[in-house]
Amino acid sequence: MPPLPRRRTAVPVPLVLAPPTAKGRKGRSTWIGYEDLARVHDYIGWERAAATEGSRWRPRDPLFVEAPTHDGALINGTRRRWHTLTPAERLRLVAPGGGSALLAVQSGGRPFVDWATVLRRTAQRIRGRFEPSFPHVHPHVTRHTFAMATLERLVRGYYQQAAQLVVDTGGDDALALYLTKADPLLVLRDLLGHTSAATTQAYLHLLDTQRIYRDAYAATEGALAVDAAAVAEFEGEV
Repeated sequence: MPPLPRRRTAVPVPLVLAPPTAKGRKGRSTWIGYEDLARVHDYIGWERAAATEGSRWRPRDPLFVEAPTHDGALINGTRRRWHTLTPAERLRLVAPGGGSALLAVQSGGRPFVDWATVLRRTAQRIRGRFEPSFPHVHPHVTRHTFAMATLERLVRGYYQQAAQLVVDTGGDDALALYLTKADPLLVLRDLLGHTSAATTQAYLHLLDTQRIYRDAYAATEGALAVDAAAVAEFEGEV
């Protein structure tokens, strides 16, 4: 996880996704909001720390981590960068203080990866207690949620205005400059890892984004040619 900025910022914090862990194995830099990142760091400092303290958990073929940095670590004596590790290797990582080196851990320090079950059970409880028509939720839906929330802020100019404040006060932030100049559709394309903006456009129509999308893009409707590669990428989103 990236470090938490010393001061609260409205400009999102870059979050690098390694190719082995990203959709379609497309490594990229996406982002996370300051408040969300702060919550993650609170989890790391309290709940996660309590779960891993003194843990004796060991996988069948452990990979012991030493001298970790934001970029990589010594793993079984060999320097490795985090972005080179496969998902299977990540599950075998043992942190210096014990327990899994993954962000999410179970009680006792074991790695936690079953988000599909968590979301399914949560949706079931909501249907049973509050709203019978609440939809079924699976991990990919979180990608849709990110896309919708981000697009709304991009179209309304929230990120652009926040970025301009950084530039106007003398900040030298590449992300801020990018946000002040880039088209919202192209920003979202980069964040989602789509090869073509045509894929992003089709993806957004699939999610019924007319409430925030129609006014901004009505004039350019159909201007992007959808090639075979874009169609295949779009189908992978469904």
